[in-house]
Amino acid sequence: MKLSRISLAVLPLLTAFSTAAAVYQVAELEPNTISTATFAAALNDQGNAVTTGQGFIQWQLRDQQGSRRTAVNFINFPLDVSTINFESETITGILTPEQIEDAKLGIYDANVLNTLAVLLGANPNLRNQPVGRAVAISQPNSSPPAVIPMRDLDQLRSNSEYVYDLNEQGIVVGIATAPYSKQQFTPAPDPEDEDAETPETFTVWQPEAGFQYGVAVSDTGPVNLLPPYTELGGGFSRAFSINNQGLIAGSGSIGLDEESYEQIEDGCDGVDEPVVACLNARQQSGVYTLAGLLADVRNFETFFSYRDGYQERAMLWQLQPDGSASISQTYGFLGEKGTGGAYVPENEHPEVSYYSAATAVNDNGIAVGHSLYTDGDRVLRLRDQFREYTRIYAAPHATLFRGEQVSGIVDPAEWLASTAVAINNSDIATGYAMKTINGVKRNKFFYYDVAADDVVFPNDFFASSTSIPTAINDNGQIVGRAEIIIGGTTDRRQHGFVYDIASDTFQDLNALVGCNADFTVVDANAINNNGEILATVIQVLPQLDAKGEPVLDDSGNPLMTEQAKAVKLLPVANGEPDNCNTDQDTYERNAGGLGSVGLILLAGFGLLFRRRR
Repeated sequence: MKLSRISLAVLPLLTAFSTAAAVYQVAELEPNTISTATFAAALNDQGNAVTTGQGFIQWQLRDQQGSRRTAVNFINFPLDVSTINFESETITGILTPEQIEDAKLGIYDANVLNTLAVLLGANPNLRNQPVGRAVAISQPNSSPPAVIPMRDLDQLRSNSEYVYDLNEQGIVVGIATAPYSKQQFTPAPDPEDEDAETPETFTVWQPEAGFQYGVAVSDTGPVNLLPPYTELGGGFSRAFSINNQGLIAGSGSIGLDEESYEQIEDGCDGVDEPVVACLNARQQSGVYTLAGLLADVRNFETFFSYRDGYQERAMLWQLQPDGSASISQTYGFLGEKGTGGAYVPENEHPEVSYYSAATAVNDNGIAVGHSLYTDGDRVLRLRDQFREYTRIYAAPHATLFRGEQVSGIVDPAEWLASTAVAINNSDIATGYAMKTINGVKRNKFFYYDVAADDVVFPNDFFASSTSIPTAINDNGQIVGRAEIIIGGTTDRRQHGFVYDIASDTFQDLNALVGCNADFTVVDANAINNNGEILATVIQVLPQLDAKGEPVLDDSGNPLMTEQAKAVKLLPVANGEPDNCNTDQDTYERNAGGLGSVGLILLAGFGLLFRRRR
């Protein structure tokens, strides 16, 4: 880490920070040579940080319905030209014959590397080299940034690796999808075609078993946090938090119902693709994601479509001194009316597949997260363009996992859905809940005192602003992101916030870093016990090519573009907010808001969970 310096030599390339008093001083993280877009993840009390670097990204343009764009932010993506079909019309239509011949020999400039990486990422299939969406990066105080290998030990960037937490011992936890490697594949004969010719063997990019595992990385290296049930595909797990005793919070597979087992086993027969690739794809599509559950509740006020994949439960793993990990606790779920039991289907309502997930654990061993809550007496009528449906109320809700007990935090009669995302060592948790405000579903952040069993929803920017917390420290400071409205408009933008429980103050971090800052804090992702914040900002910076070099215009000047990057905000002793002397809305500032490019950079990177610190 290095503090930003105001210097005539580097001023055009660095953020221009205000020299007037401010509440926070901005400390830039050491530049990395891994990804051109980094997102804040976690920060410990020693000031060591971890971030997630963005790889392949795809988004849909707002002004062109159905039109999609793609980009790869990895620097020096390890392209394997041996499996690229250089005869394809797409490649021959973009690259010159000279570029193609050089590329076959592994000779290519940044433009060709970017073109091929984008084409591979946008066209996933067995024969194309996969391009991952994320890489975990360590950003320590005393040494340069470095990749944190989780499952991608060969550093092929073929999978996605997200880092979520970092404890005081420097142990990191996160989630990694299955890495790929080149393999020879011979399709199995089609049992229904007796006259079929012998299948041809060809090269494929084949994934490891286990479409997604939680991973812990210590000095001894990475360890996959295996679930108790691994049949038919290796199972899956997720890891979101680690405390200072090496206790890890997450979730994992505990089983698979018989009907789903038979369907998946019959469908993955090795005729069209390797069995492991089929199993990974089928199992991944069959498990819940919090984002998917919340989207259903936002649209239908209940969870609409039940999945048929692995059954998931909240879990705690204990990391051992030798680097191994074992399951120490498996939890149940809120269930029917919070009883922990299952709803008994009636009136042709479908059977409910329950789940639970722990997203944070403190040093007292108390965990929080979310699980499925149902109320069979609360029936909703839904209609699409073809028919009418009835569904019982089912939604994820914030959950406390304490000892062997599972209990709710937020009242489901008042809030449509909720989740808890972090808990500190004073047993104060934070999270957010959804309800309809002015005709629109909005999320509101809360904090929860475990001892008092009391939930408080503080005031945020305004009544209909969505506010989502991400972390809480032991001093009762909560950080996250919330919607603001740009002065003189109705446009909603996302700004990072800090809230202090003791003083009941909710503040926009952009108002606390000085009026002249030429960036926008769009998310505050972690806060340590020193009050230091790890945040994600959007800033106009020199555009870098696929090899990490500045892109120049015809006059030799760097092209500038909006980019996402992680920074640290350090508290200033006796600091006061600057008086920006503007008559505009207090949310309107020099850096503006989160623009269209900023939205693209953040697509897919709204990290769902945070932890205590």
